[in-house]
Parts: sequence; C-alpha cells; structure tokens
Amino acid sequence: MPTFVQADQPYREVLEAPGTQLAAAFAAALRVGPVDLNGNDVTVATLLRLRSFFKTQELIKATLDKVYATPASDFLVESIVFYLRVTLARLAPEMSVASEKNIVRKRGSLRPDISIWRGNDVVAAIECKTQLGWNRDGWLPDFEDRESRLHKQHPDAKLFLLVMTDINWPGFGDDARVGQQFFVLLKDIWPGQFDENASHTIVHRVETLISQVLRHAEG
Repeated sequence: MPTFVQADQPYREVLEAPGTQLAAAFAAALRVGPVDLNGNDVTVATLLRLRSFFKTQELIKATLDKVYATPASDFLVESIVFYLRVTLARLAPEMSVASEKNIVRKRGSLRPDISIWRGNDVVAAIECKTQLGWNRDGWLPDFEDRESRLHKQHPDAKLFLLVMTDINWPGFGDDARVGQQFFVLLKDIWPGQFDENASHTIVHRVETLISQVLRHAEG
C-alpha cells in the first residue's frame, strides 16, 4: 500500500517545478526577437500567465472547498518584473530591476513592489495592485504619500501605479496621469476570463508602461 509521502510525490514535484521552469522561461524570452514596445505581445503574455494562475486557484478552491483564492498580488508583481527584466536586458542593460528592495539610504523602510535602478540610484518604481475596490477613496493619497517619500530619497525617480483590473472600482477618472503614470490592464473582467482574441478588454498595455519608464530614465 502506498504511503501519503509516496502518493504526494507528483504534487511536490509540481510545486518545485516553477523555479526551474521560470529560469527556463526567462532564457527562452531572451531569445525572442526584438521587443516591440508599440505592440502588445508582452501584455498578452503577461495576461495569459495571470489567467493560468487564476485558473489554477479556481481548481484548488474546488478541490479543497476553499472560499478564498491565494492572493494574486505577488504573482502580478513577479510577472511584471519578469518582462521588465527581459526588456531592459535588450533595451537598457545598464539598468536593473528589483522587487521589494529597501530603497531608503539611511534609516526607515520604503520597499516598492518594483524598483528600477541605474547603479545605486532608483530611476523609477512601480506599485502593483490587483484592484482598488478595497481602497477606492484612499488609493490616491496613499500613492502620493509614497511618491513623496520616494522623492526624498531619490529626487529624480518617478513612481508609477499599475492596477490589474478595474472591475470593482470606478477607475482613475479624468486624471491627467492616466496612461502616463497610472495604468490599468483589464476592463470589466478578471484575468481568468481573459481571451487573447478579445483585445478590447485591454485598457493599457504593459509596453506603454515600460516605454514611460524608459522615457523617464532617459529624460
């Protein structure tokens, strides 16, 4: 009779696979042709990765009769970091990308979801949110507070905000920073519902965000 240890081995192998597969995926991405920041290949690839995450969570919920899925926030950050690193390796190899790295030079703690560095200086940072329904009245003051704290340490750095979906909050409104500093990926759906043939559900492209980061860094 098999033991639980034996019965669980295939699942443990699946749990351990992402580290190896991620490294292989990164190497494969570096071999892809030129990065087209006017296209949407990076955006679709990111959303398909998020779709796979959401579908996996639905299966886990069904199997375990689980009410809530594992939060997608970390996976969103990891996916954006992945494609930022791939793009910068091609277009701006002098810059590097970090996640949740303390950017305060002396005392204190300020760890943006994503920070883009040139040497010891932060040139840009990105805060990633899955949605803003939970903080619909407080997200802007929170953002501007973090932006102010960032500028105290790195005066030339620019803070960006990326939101995964607008499905349960009213959006950025007519703020002039929309599409320049504020970005949302999906309109009216969660990534689990994304169809790569339905481009109308994409609000802002990841490529546009990367372009703005590079433009600021070069400016």
